[in-house]
Amino acid sequence: MAPVPKPKTSSAKGLETRERIVDVAVRFIARHGARGTSLADIAAEAGVSQAGLLYHFGSKEALLNAVLDRHLAFTEEWLWSDGPDPGLKILHLITKHMASWPSRPHDDTVYSILGMNTVVLAENVSEGTDLHPRLVEGYRTTIDRVTAALRSAQKRGEMRKDVDPRLKAMEIIAFCYGMEAAWLVNPTIPVGKAAAQWAAQQTALLAADSTKA
Repeated sequence: MAPVPKPKTSSAKGLETRERIVDVAVRFIARHGARGTSLADIAAEAGVSQAGLLYHFGSKEALLNAVLDRHLAFTEEWLWSDGPDPGLKILHLITKHMASWPSRPHDDTVYSILGMNTVVLAENVSEGTDLHPRLVEGYRTTIDRVTAALRSAQKRGEMRKDVDPRLKAMEIIAFCYGMEAAWLVNPTIPVGKAAAQWAAQQTALLAADSTKA
């Protein structure tokens, strides 16, 4: 899923202001939801006028798309850090990512990004909401990419042939969503250990030499 086009602003100061506005929007939406957060609230916290905010983004919908771009970049950074074809290693990339969440107790960046995405998903599950089409497309794209990675693992003989790559991709993403929600509710849970156990079980189950049916 391609991010929305960047604004005309290209100066260092303009880009810095834009990033600051997005930072604030991520935090506010994670706490209050997009519907409960006004442009005036975001502008005041970011230290700009509402007119200044609109200069950079044009509309609330444009700002929300920029916020989702931040989550997209965050996901790209960890899920595809080893390239577009990690094969079964994608399970361990997920584990590594989740294990890093509790290691920065004074840094709420990850908590805010995951919280923001969860709230936006909840607010836009119904057809007809502004961001529903983008969220649907984003989900499909992620499933397609994970499916492709698993299918490549099958072709290389790393993964069992009797496993449906697309159904397994859906299962993997569902696990990620579930762990994100659980950690957001209670950040003290041993998310890293749970993810490591899951990845080890899945790897053993999916490996081409597995004796499991």
